[in-house]
Amino acid sequence: MPIFSSRLPKVQKHMGYDLRRTPAPGNLQAIITCDQLLVCDTHYWGGRTLPCERIQTLPDGTTAPGNCAACNESMPYRTHVYVSAFDTRSRDHFIFECTAHAAKPLEDYFDATGTLRGCTFRASRPKGLKNSKVVIETAPANLTKITIPNPPDLILALSTIWRLPTSGLRSSKNTSKTKRITTVEKPLRSMREQPDNQPEPPTIKEILSGNGRRKRTTAPR
Repeated sequence: MPIFSSRLPKVQKHMGYDLRRTPAPGNLQAIITCDQLLVCDTHYWGGRTLPCERIQTLPDGTTAPGNCAACNESMPYRTHVYVSAFDTRSRDHFIFECTAHAAKPLEDYFDATGTLRGCTFRASRPKGLKNSKVVIETAPANLTKITIPNPPDLILALSTIWRLPTSGLRSSKNTSKTKRITTVEKPLRSMREQPDNQPEPPTIKEILSGNGRRKRTTAPR
């Protein structure tokens, strides 16, 4: 028999978080729910955005090993910034993505207050064109009139979006600045091979030798 109630559940199950960017035209306005920025270098590779996996020196001085297929093909990377945010009109809790340049006002707000949680931001593209410059305005929200949800685990949420092995999450005990994805059993590339993935673009060598067309390197099946 079904069970009916006149009250909403206190905690609603959420299977994931949407990733939103600044629209054009229009704007995006929400309240940040996390305490600080999450910064990650990314590539547009294989028809989608993926994190860069090159060898890096982390803030704690350790080295994060990696083998980045996009870097190996001389594809440039771009630094992106992520925060969790709450839309008070739609009641949606989502992840906001922008470039490092656009996120400077968010960094300034954090430096001034010590936290991003409760920061209202408005992101827009003044030119109204897709991929044009993003401008972000910040202000403190009045949290006495609205209750914002607890922030998600941004690393885990992005790992789900990027199809990374969440079992490989590692972080230091005292800070989230050194969180990273590691692999033990399989390379990330093989873990991402799913039917709905876009094919990887041709390499620079293939483009130069094939007039922009991928040459067949194996016999047809």
